[in-house]
Amino acid sequence: MTVPPPVPAGRQAGRPAGPVGILVVSHGPLAAALKETVAVLQPEETSDVMALSLAWDEAPEKASSRLEKAIAAADRGRGVVLMTDMFGGTPSNLALAFLEKDRVEIVSGVNLPMVVKARAMARDGKEPREIAHALVEKGRRAIQAASEALETERRVP
Repeated sequence: MTVPPPVPAGRQAGRPAGPVGILVVSHGPLAAALKETVAVLQPEETSDVMALSLAWDEAPEKASSRLEKAIAAADRGRGVVLMTDMFGGTPSNLALAFLEKDRVEIVSGVNLPMVVKARAMARDGKEPREIAHALVEKGRRAIQAASEALETERRVP
């Protein structure tokens, strides 16, 4: 008798895997605010971005349990990219326990352009590792000093 492989968390048996899940995790309301902002900018289906806002005084054990449940809910069978607010902060530190090669990736320093990019890449069928690496670059490029950007723009003929 052959035993079928286990169904990944967040996926129902017999249903094809969906896109990679995107989960924004933060101190306070930042994650929810980023999700809400993406929903306003791109109002089509918004269930592909999930948010977990941790309370400032939340016990680590409770926060870890909530994070585990949120990851399971975000996983549609192809893994999850966790986007945290700050490397070394509680959300990032808790997320590290769930890092799993080719299934769960973590990117710290989340900003709005990164969330928009993550959503587009997940919809395009990209894998968690590819999404994570692209988000690091997107996050870096999205941070600009306006004076430098304008000077560069003025110099270009």
